[in-house]
Amino acid sequence: MTPPCSLRAAVLLCCVFSAAARAGDEAGTAFDMPVQQTGVVLEPARQRLAGIETCILEAVEYQPETRSLGRIVDIQPLLELRSRYRAAQAEAKITDAALRLARKNRDRLASLHSEAIVATRELIHAESQLAADEARAVTARQHVRELQEEGLQAWGAELFKAAVAGDSRLFDDLLQRRRVLILVTLHYDQALPAGASRIMVAREGDRQAAQPAELVSAAPRTDDIVQGETWFFHTDARKLRTGMRIEAWIPTSGEKLSGVVIPRSAQIWHEGRTWVYLQTGEDRFVRRPVDAHRDYGDAWFVESGIAPGESLVTRGAQLLLSEEQRHVIPEEED
Repeated sequence: MTPPCSLRAAVLLCCVFSAAARAGDEAGTAFDMPVQQTGVVLEPARQRLAGIETCILEAVEYQPETRSLGRIVDIQPLLELRSRYRAAQAEAKITDAALRLARKNRDRLASLHSEAIVATRELIHAESQLAADEARAVTARQHVRELQEEGLQAWGAELFKAAVAGDSRLFDDLLQRRRVLILVTLHYDQALPAGASRIMVAREGDRQAAQPAELVSAAPRTDDIVQGETWFFHTDARKLRTGMRIEAWIPTSGEKLSGVVIPRSAQIWHEGRTWVYLQTGEDRFVRRPVDAHRDYGDAWFVESGIAPGESLVTRGAQLLLSEEQRHVIPEEED
């Protein structure tokens, strides 16, 4: 005789809890632990067949940070400005030298004219030459100032000074492609922390390969779209090329956190949460939730709940979840 539906439901519910309890006992799961976790048992032979891979988690120090965008700057316009500026400086020196000579000549002829040794027309000619040389010198010096102002408006004082100084180690490294110049644009609600002189940069999505970048100065112009603070940094050229888009990670405080890094391949989604599997024995795995985390490039930084030294399943976590669920849900005939 077939039992009523309510009785069948009760029997099924009891089976589910019994199976879950057995699975927990077989996997060595402590259901009363503060950190929620459930487990599964999988023989080593089946692990190899399924391609299960693990790694021992290492302690990682993490600097709380925010992400911004940037690009590798083409310094060719700065080189052209430097060339024009140096030419203008040379022209100013030439006109100054001509002015000094014209002034001496005028003074000499004025002295001779006072003694009636030279004609008046010679003195007039010398004064005209002096006036012309004065005008050329003023124009040349004005041109130098205009190029200085152009450099300050486009590149800022520090970078322009490095370009025209002639003995700047930074600019020499930029010319020789040992280092590259980066323009970092912060979000409109971000600010570079006071005293921050170093950030981490990398090509987009490659946080784990990030390298340090040193501060040069604030940039005079902002981005047309983002409208945030802009800053010049320089970093080792390595595989970076002019025009590349990069990501920048800006420190938010001086305090460093300690934790572990969880790669994306280890993460699974179940019951509205993210989980990982940890190997606790030769054939035993436990599932543990990952709720609080921080982005770490293409991975997550986890400060608590998972400790250094634990064995993390980096490949095959979804299979373990399927295996766990297969043991928890009873067969229909049961």
